[in-house]
Amino acid sequence: MIKTLKIKNYLSLRNICLELSLNNAFVGPNNAGKSNIIEVFRFINKIASSGLSAAVNDRGGFAEILWKGLDDGEMSFFIECQVPVGEEATPRTYQYELVLTGSAKTGPGAFSVEKESLKRYEPESNFGSYTLASFMGGRGQGFHPDGTIAFEQKEMTSKSFLEYSVPGWEGMYLKNYVTFWRFYRLIPFAMRQANAISEQFFLNEYGDNLSAWLLTLQTGYREEYRRLEQAVFDNFPEITGVLTPPTQVGTTFIQLQEKYLKRPVNLWKISDGALQLLALLSLIYAPRKLGAPLYCVEEPENHLHPRILEVLMELLKQRQQELGSHAAQLIFTTHSPYIIDRFDIEDLLAVKREKGETFCIRSREKVHLRKILEGKELGLSDLWYSGALGEK
Repeated sequence: MIKTLKIKNYLSLRNICLELSLNNAFVGPNNAGKSNIIEVFRFINKIASSGLSAAVNDRGGFAEILWKGLDDGEMSFFIECQVPVGEEATPRTYQYELVLTGSAKTGPGAFSVEKESLKRYEPESNFGSYTLASFMGGRGQGFHPDGTIAFEQKEMTSKSFLEYSVPGWEGMYLKNYVTFWRFYRLIPFAMRQANAISEQFFLNEYGDNLSAWLLTLQTGYREEYRRLEQAVFDNFPEITGVLTPPTQVGTTFIQLQEKYLKRPVNLWKISDGALQLLALLSLIYAPRKLGAPLYCVEEPENHLHPRILEVLMELLKQRQQELGSHAAQLIFTTHSPYIIDRFDIEDLLAVKREKGETFCIRSREKVHLRKILEGKELGLSDLWYSGALGEK
Protein backbone atom coordinates (compact mmCIF):
# COMPACT_ATOMS: atom_id res chain seq x y z
CA MET A 1 0.00 0.00 0.00
CA ILE A 2 1.24 3.48 -0.83
CA LYS A 3 1.78 5.43 2.37
CA THR A 4 3.40 8.66 1.21
CA LEU A 5 3.41 10.49 -2.12
CA LYS A 6 5.48 13.59 -2.85
CA ILE A 7 5.39 15.32 -6.23
CA LYS A 8 7.02 18.46 -7.56
CA ASN A 9 6.38 20.20 -10.88
CA TYR A 10 4.35 17.48 -12.57
CA LEU A 11 1.37 18.91 -14.48
CA SER A 12 -0.50 21.16 -12.01
CA LEU A 13 1.14 19.47 -9.01
CA ARG A 14 3.64 22.16 -8.11
CA ASN A 15 4.50 20.79 -4.69
CA ILE A 16 2.30 18.28 -2.89
CA CYS A 17 2.85 15.78 -0.11
CA LEU A 18 0.11 13.25 0.64
CA GLU A 19 -0.31 10.63 3.32
CA LEU A 20 -2.53 7.94 1.82
CA SER A 21 -4.67 5.22 3.41
CA LEU A 22 -6.64 2.23 2.14
CA ASN A 23 -9.43 4.37 0.64
CA ASN A 24 -8.68 7.80 -0.79
CA ALA A 25 -11.47 9.91 -2.28
CA PHE A 26 -10.33 13.04 -4.09
CA VAL A 27 -13.12 15.62 -4.25
CA GLY A 28 -13.18 19.13 -5.63
CA PRO A 29 -14.38 21.32 -8.52
CA ASN A 30 -13.68 20.69 -12.18
CA ASN A 31 -10.16 21.59 -13.34
CA ALA A 32 -8.82 21.47 -9.78
CA GLY A 33 -6.31 18.72 -10.63
CA LYS A 34 -7.94 15.56 -9.26
CA SER A 35 -7.18 13.57 -12.41
CA ASN A 36 -3.58 14.82 -12.38
CA ILE A 37 -3.05 13.00 -9.10
CA ILE A 38 -4.16 9.75 -10.70
CA GLU A 39 -1.99 10.66 -13.69
CA VAL A 40 1.07 10.48 -11.40
CA PHE A 41 0.37 6.81 -10.76
CA ARG A 42 -0.21 6.22 -14.47
CA PHE A 43 3.14 7.81 -15.23
CA ILE A 44 5.08 5.65 -12.75
CA ASN A 45 3.18 2.55 -13.89
CA LYS A 46 4.13 3.36 -17.49
CA ILE A 47 7.80 3.72 -16.53
CA ALA A 48 7.81 0.25 -14.96
CA SER A 49 5.88 -1.41 -17.80
CA SER A 50 7.15 0.40 -20.92
CA GLY A 51 10.07 2.63 -19.96
CA LEU A 52 10.74 6.23 -19.00
CA SER A 53 11.06 7.57 -22.54
CA ALA A 54 7.73 6.01 -23.50
CA ALA A 55 6.09 7.47 -20.39
CA VAL A 56 7.31 10.98 -21.24
CA ASN A 57 6.73 10.81 -25.00
CA ASP A 58 3.21 9.37 -24.67
CA ARG A 59 2.31 12.54 -22.77
CA GLY A 60 3.63 14.89 -25.44
CA GLY A 61 7.17 15.27 -24.15
CA PHE A 62 8.78 16.86 -21.12
CA ALA A 63 7.36 20.31 -21.95
CA GLU A 64 3.80 18.99 -21.62
CA ILE A 65 4.24 17.37 -18.22
CA LEU A 66 6.46 20.02 -16.59
CA TRP A 67 4.44 22.46 -14.50
CA LYS A 68 3.67 25.27 -16.91
CA GLY A 69 4.72 27.92 -14.45
CA LEU A 70 8.31 26.90 -15.36
CA ASP A 71 10.21 26.84 -18.65
CA ASP A 72 12.89 24.56 -17.26
CA GLY A 73 13.73 22.90 -13.97
CA GLU A 74 13.37 19.76 -11.89
CA MET A 75 10.44 17.38 -11.69
CA SER A 76 10.51 14.90 -8.84
CA PHE A 77 8.56 11.90 -7.56
CA PHE A 78 8.82 10.17 -4.17
CA ILE A 79 6.79 7.17 -3.06
CA GLU A 80 6.94 5.21 0.17
CA CYS A 81 4.95 2.01 -0.07
CA GLN A 82 4.46 -1.28 1.71
CA VAL A 83 4.77 -4.18 -0.69
CA PRO A 84 3.59 -7.72 0.13
CA VAL A 85 6.23 -10.33 -0.58
CA GLY A 86 4.97 -13.88 -0.93
CA GLU A 87 2.99 -14.90 2.14
CA GLU A 88 4.99 -12.75 4.54
CA ALA A 89 2.84 -11.45 7.38
CA THR A 90 4.58 -8.06 7.34
CA PRO A 91 4.99 -6.29 3.99
CA ARG A 92 8.29 -4.68 3.11
CA THR A 93 8.60 -0.90 3.03
CA TYR A 94 10.30 0.68 0.02
CA GLN A 95 11.16 4.29 -0.74
CA TYR A 96 11.49 5.20 -4.41
CA GLU A 97 12.65 8.57 -5.71
CA LEU A 98 13.01 9.90 -9.26
CA VAL A 99 14.25 13.36 -10.25
CA LEU A 100 14.14 14.55 -13.87
CA THR A 101 15.54 17.77 -15.27
CA GLY A 102 14.72 19.38 -18.58
CA SER A 103 13.60 22.37 -20.56
CA ALA A 104 10.41 23.38 -22.35
CA LYS A 105 12.00 26.24 -24.28
CA THR A 106 12.65 24.28 -27.46
CA GLY A 107 9.82 22.11 -28.75
CA PRO A 108 8.76 19.30 -26.44
CA GLY A 109 12.01 19.81 -24.51
CA ALA A 110 14.77 17.36 -23.70
CA PHE A 111 15.14 15.77 -20.30
CA SER A 112 17.60 13.72 -18.33
CA VAL A 113 17.54 11.54 -15.22
CA GLU A 114 19.18 13.64 -12.52
CA LYS A 115 18.71 11.12 -9.71
CA GLU A 116 16.93 7.83 -9.05
CA SER A 117 17.09 5.68 -5.94
CA LEU A 118 15.38 2.77 -4.23
CA LYS A 119 15.73 1.90 -0.56
CA ARG A 120 14.26 -0.73 1.67
CA TYR A 121 13.26 1.01 4.88
CA GLU A 122 12.67 -1.09 8.00
CA PRO A 123 13.96 0.98 10.94
CA GLU A 124 12.29 -1.21 13.59
CA SER A 125 13.65 -4.51 12.28
CA ASN A 126 17.11 -6.06 12.22
CA PHE A 127 17.44 -5.00 8.59
CA GLY A 128 17.37 -1.26 9.31
CA SER A 129 17.51 0.37 5.90
CA TYR A 130 19.70 -0.23 2.87
CA THR A 131 20.02 0.92 -0.72
CA LEU A 132 18.80 -1.35 -3.50
CA ALA A 133 19.60 1.03 -6.37
CA SER A 134 21.31 4.37 -6.75
CA PHE A 135 21.61 6.26 -10.04
CA MET A 136 23.01 9.73 -10.70
CA GLY A 137 22.94 11.34 -14.14
CA GLY A 138 21.60 8.13 -15.66
CA ARG A 139 24.47 5.99 -14.39
CA GLY A 140 24.43 3.74 -11.38
CA GLN A 141 24.15 0.35 -9.76
CA GLY A 142 21.60 -1.99 -8.29
CA PHE A 143 22.49 -3.84 -5.12
CA HIS A 144 21.59 -6.98 -3.25
CA PRO A 145 20.84 -6.66 0.51
CA ASP A 146 24.39 -7.79 1.34
CA GLY A 147 25.83 -4.90 -0.66
CA THR A 148 26.98 -6.90 -3.66
CA ILE A 149 26.19 -5.49 -7.10
CA ALA A 150 23.08 -6.90 -8.80
CA PHE A 151 23.49 -4.89 -12.04
CA GLU A 152 25.31 -1.82 -13.31
CA GLN A 153 24.65 0.92 -15.87
CA LYS A 154 27.97 2.53 -16.83
CA GLU A 155 26.87 4.66 -19.77
CA MET A 156 24.73 7.77 -19.38
CA THR A 157 21.15 6.94 -20.30
CA SER A 158 17.63 8.32 -20.01
CA LYS A 159 16.38 4.95 -18.78
CA SER A 160 14.89 4.24 -15.36
CA PHE A 161 16.13 1.20 -13.49
CA LEU A 162 12.46 0.22 -13.14
CA GLU A 163 12.73 -0.79 -16.82
CA TYR A 164 15.24 -3.53 -16.00
CA SER A 165 14.23 -7.10 -15.24
CA VAL A 166 16.98 -8.54 -13.06
CA PRO A 167 16.44 -12.06 -11.68
CA GLY A 168 17.16 -12.23 -7.96
CA TRP A 169 17.23 -8.46 -7.42
CA GLU A 170 14.96 -7.41 -4.55
CA GLY A 171 13.90 -4.28 -6.44
CA MET A 172 11.83 -6.54 -8.69
CA TYR A 173 9.22 -6.69 -5.91
CA LEU A 174 8.61 -2.96 -6.32
CA LYS A 175 8.68 -3.14 -10.11
CA ASN A 176 6.08 -5.93 -10.16
CA TYR A 177 3.94 -4.13 -7.58
CA VAL A 178 3.86 -0.96 -9.72
CA THR A 179 3.27 -2.87 -12.96
CA PHE A 180 0.06 -4.41 -11.57
CA TRP A 181 -1.63 -1.12 -10.71
CA ARG A 182 -4.95 -0.77 -12.57
CA PHE A 183 -6.71 2.33 -13.89
CA TYR A 184 -10.38 2.75 -14.82
CA ARG A 185 -12.47 5.23 -16.76
CA LEU A 186 -15.37 2.95 -17.63
CA ILE A 187 -17.27 3.76 -20.81
CA PRO A 188 -20.56 1.93 -21.56
CA PHE A 189 -20.08 2.39 -25.32
CA ALA A 190 -16.79 0.48 -25.09
CA MET A 191 -18.37 -2.22 -22.91
CA ARG A 192 -21.17 -2.74 -25.41
CA GLN A 193 -19.30 -5.02 -27.81
CA ALA A 194 -18.77 -8.72 -28.28
CA ASN A 195 -15.37 -10.15 -27.35
CA ALA A 196 -13.29 -13.01 -28.64
CA ILE A 197 -13.40 -15.97 -26.25
CA SER A 198 -10.08 -15.93 -24.41
CA GLU A 199 -8.92 -15.97 -20.82
CA GLN A 200 -8.72 -12.48 -19.33
CA PHE A 201 -6.43 -11.54 -16.47
CA PHE A 202 -8.00 -8.16 -15.72
CA LEU A 203 -10.72 -5.80 -16.86
CA ASN A 204 -9.40 -3.23 -19.33
CA GLU A 205 -9.42 0.47 -18.49
CA TYR A 206 -12.53 1.35 -20.49
CA GLY A 207 -14.22 -2.01 -19.94
CA ASP A 208 -14.05 -3.03 -23.61
CA ASN A 209 -13.33 -6.67 -22.65
CA LEU A 210 -16.17 -6.89 -20.11
CA SER A 211 -17.95 -9.83 -21.77
CA ALA A 212 -14.79 -11.97 -21.99
CA TRP A 213 -13.77 -10.90 -18.47
CA LEU A 214 -17.13 -12.02 -17.04
CA LEU A 215 -16.86 -15.30 -18.96
CA THR A 216 -13.45 -15.86 -17.33
CA LEU A 217 -14.96 -15.30 -13.88
CA GLN A 218 -18.02 -17.44 -14.67
CA THR A 219 -16.00 -20.44 -15.84
CA GLY A 220 -12.94 -20.22 -13.58
CA TYR A 221 -14.05 -18.49 -10.40
CA ARG A 222 -17.55 -19.67 -9.64
CA GLU A 223 -17.80 -18.38 -6.06
CA GLU A 224 -16.80 -14.83 -6.96
CA TYR A 225 -19.12 -14.90 -9.96
CA ARG A 226 -21.99 -16.18 -7.84
CA ARG A 227 -21.57 -13.26 -5.46
CA LEU A 228 -21.49 -10.82 -8.37
CA GLU A 229 -24.72 -12.30 -9.72
CA GLN A 230 -26.37 -12.15 -6.31
CA ALA A 231 -25.53 -8.45 -6.01
CA VAL A 232 -27.19 -7.88 -9.40
CA PHE A 233 -30.28 -9.86 -8.37
CA ASP A 234 -30.56 -7.91 -5.11
CA ASN A 235 -30.55 -4.59 -6.95
CA PHE A 236 -32.58 -5.66 -9.97
CA PRO A 237 -35.12 -8.27 -8.75
CA GLU A 238 -36.47 -8.80 -12.26
CA ILE A 239 -33.09 -10.12 -13.45
CA THR A 240 -32.65 -13.87 -12.99
CA GLY A 241 -29.38 -14.50 -14.79
CA VAL A 242 -26.19 -12.86 -16.08
CA LEU A 243 -25.08 -14.91 -19.07
CA THR A 244 -22.01 -14.91 -21.33
CA PRO A 245 -22.82 -17.57 -23.96
CA PRO A 246 -20.26 -18.55 -26.61
CA THR A 247 -21.19 -18.00 -30.26
CA GLN A 248 -20.45 -20.12 -33.32
CA VAL A 249 -17.79 -17.63 -34.42
CA GLY A 250 -15.78 -17.83 -31.19
CA THR A 251 -17.08 -14.72 -29.47
CA THR A 252 -19.13 -14.03 -26.37
CA PHE A 253 -21.37 -11.21 -25.20
CA ILE A 254 -23.38 -10.43 -22.09
CA GLN A 255 -27.05 -11.33 -21.86
CA LEU A 256 -29.45 -10.57 -19.02
CA GLN A 257 -32.23 -13.04 -18.34
CA GLU A 258 -35.33 -11.32 -16.98
CA LYS A 259 -38.20 -12.89 -15.07
CA TYR A 260 -41.06 -11.75 -17.29
CA LEU A 261 -39.36 -12.07 -20.69
CA LYS A 262 -39.19 -15.13 -22.93
CA ARG A 263 -35.86 -14.16 -24.50
CA PRO A 264 -32.76 -12.61 -22.87
CA VAL A 265 -31.78 -8.98 -23.35
CA ASN A 266 -28.59 -8.84 -25.40
CA LEU A 267 -25.57 -6.67 -24.65
CA TRP A 268 -26.49 -3.98 -27.17
CA LYS A 269 -29.77 -3.25 -25.38
CA ILE A 270 -28.52 -3.38 -21.81
CA SER A 271 -28.61 0.03 -20.10
CA ASP A 272 -25.49 2.07 -19.43
CA GLY A 273 -26.12 1.85 -15.70
CA ALA A 274 -26.40 -1.94 -15.73
CA LEU A 275 -23.10 -2.25 -17.61
CA GLN A 276 -21.40 0.16 -15.21
CA LEU A 277 -22.72 -1.87 -12.28
CA LEU A 278 -21.48 -5.16 -13.74
CA ALA A 279 -18.02 -3.72 -14.34
CA LEU A 280 -17.67 -2.28 -10.84
CA LEU A 281 -18.99 -5.45 -9.21
CA SER A 282 -16.46 -7.47 -11.19
CA LEU A 283 -13.69 -5.35 -9.66
CA ILE A 284 -15.08 -5.62 -6.14
CA TYR A 285 -15.38 -9.40 -6.39
CA ALA A 286 -12.29 -10.03 -8.51
CA PRO A 287 -10.53 -13.14 -7.13
CA ARG A 288 -7.26 -12.47 -5.33
CA LYS A 289 -5.36 -14.21 -8.10
CA LEU A 290 -6.67 -11.68 -10.64
CA GLY A 291 -6.81 -8.67 -8.32
CA ALA A 292 -4.52 -5.64 -8.22
CA PRO A 293 -2.71 -3.95 -5.32
CA LEU A 294 -4.00 -0.52 -6.38
CA TYR A 295 -7.12 0.60 -8.24
CA CYS A 296 -7.39 4.17 -9.54
CA VAL A 297 -10.94 4.92 -10.66
CA GLU A 298 -12.27 8.11 -12.25
CA GLU A 299 -15.84 9.04 -11.24
CA PRO A 300 -17.35 5.59 -10.54
CA GLU A 301 -20.77 7.23 -10.05
CA ASN A 302 -21.30 7.77 -13.78
CA HIS A 303 -24.61 6.33 -15.06
CA LEU A 304 -25.63 4.94 -11.66
CA HIS A 305 -28.68 5.67 -9.51
CA PRO A 306 -27.85 7.08 -6.03
CA ARG A 307 -29.32 4.03 -4.29
CA ILE A 308 -27.08 1.73 -6.35
CA LEU A 309 -24.07 3.85 -5.43
CA GLU A 310 -24.80 3.44 -1.74
CA VAL A 311 -25.13 -0.32 -2.14
CA LEU A 312 -21.86 -0.52 -4.07
CA MET A 313 -19.99 1.36 -1.36
CA GLU A 314 -21.33 -1.01 1.28
CA LEU A 315 -20.34 -4.05 -0.79
CA LEU A 316 -16.88 -2.57 -1.27
CA LYS A 317 -16.37 -2.12 2.46
CA GLN A 318 -17.62 -5.64 3.19
CA ARG A 319 -15.21 -7.06 0.62
CA GLN A 320 -12.31 -5.08 2.06
CA GLN A 321 -13.06 -6.43 5.53
CA GLU A 322 -13.11 -9.98 4.17
CA LEU A 323 -9.77 -9.58 2.42
CA GLY A 324 -8.13 -7.84 5.37
CA SER A 325 -4.46 -7.11 4.65
CA HIS A 326 -4.94 -8.43 1.11
CA ALA A 327 -7.53 -5.74 0.21
CA ALA A 328 -6.53 -3.48 -2.66
CA GLN A 329 -5.83 0.19 -2.07
CA LEU A 330 -8.38 2.48 -3.71
CA ILE A 331 -7.78 5.96 -5.13
CA PHE A 332 -10.69 7.60 -6.90
CA THR A 333 -12.17 10.92 -7.94
CA THR A 334 -15.83 11.73 -7.42
CA HIS A 335 -18.44 14.48 -7.55
CA SER A 336 -21.14 12.35 -5.96
CA PRO A 337 -22.46 13.32 -2.50
CA TYR A 338 -23.91 9.81 -2.18
CA ILE A 339 -20.43 8.30 -2.41
CA ILE A 340 -18.87 10.92 -0.15
CA ASP A 341 -21.41 10.24 2.60
CA ARG A 342 -20.48 6.54 2.58
CA PHE A 343 -16.89 7.24 3.55
CA ASP A 344 -15.25 8.64 6.65
CA ILE A 345 -13.64 12.05 6.87
CA GLU A 346 -10.30 10.20 7.15
CA ASP A 347 -10.74 9.01 3.56
CA LEU A 348 -11.41 12.38 1.94
CA LEU A 349 -8.90 14.70 0.31
CA ALA A 350 -10.19 18.05 -0.89
CA VAL A 351 -8.55 19.32 -4.07
CA LYS A 352 -8.42 22.96 -5.12
CA ARG A 353 -6.45 25.02 -7.60
CA GLU A 354 -4.99 28.49 -7.13
CA LYS A 355 -2.72 30.38 -9.54
CA GLY A 356 -2.22 27.28 -11.68
CA GLU A 357 -1.22 25.10 -8.74
CA THR A 358 -3.13 22.17 -7.25
CA PHE A 359 -3.43 21.85 -3.49
CA CYS A 360 -4.66 18.78 -1.57
CA ILE A 361 -6.10 19.16 1.91
CA ARG A 362 -6.70 16.25 4.29
CA SER A 363 -10.12 16.85 5.83
CA ARG A 364 -9.31 14.68 8.86
CA GLU A 365 -6.85 17.31 10.08
CA LYS A 366 -9.65 19.83 10.72
CA VAL A 367 -10.84 19.37 14.30
CA HIS A 368 -13.82 21.75 13.93
CA LEU A 369 -15.18 19.69 11.01
CA ARG A 370 -14.97 16.52 13.08
CA LYS A 371 -17.03 18.19 15.79
CA ILE A 372 -19.68 19.21 13.27
CA LEU A 373 -19.91 15.64 11.98
CA GLU A 374 -20.01 14.16 15.47
CA GLY A 375 -22.87 16.51 16.36
CA LYS A 376 -24.66 15.48 13.17
CA GLU A 377 -25.27 19.13 12.34
CA LEU A 378 -24.22 18.46 8.73
CA GLY A 379 -23.18 15.44 6.70
CA LEU A 380 -19.84 14.99 4.97
CA SER A 381 -21.33 15.81 1.57
CA ASP A 382 -22.84 19.01 3.02
CA LEU A 383 -19.40 20.12 4.12
CA TRP A 384 -17.98 19.28 0.70
CA TYR A 385 -20.73 21.16 -1.13
CA SER A 386 -20.32 24.20 1.11
CA GLY A 387 -16.60 24.36 0.36
CA ALA A 388 -15.58 23.82 3.99
CA LEU A 389 -13.47 20.75 3.15
CA GLY A 390 -11.28 22.78 0.82
CA GLU A 391 -10.49 25.59 3.24
CA LYS A 392 -6.86 25.73 4.31
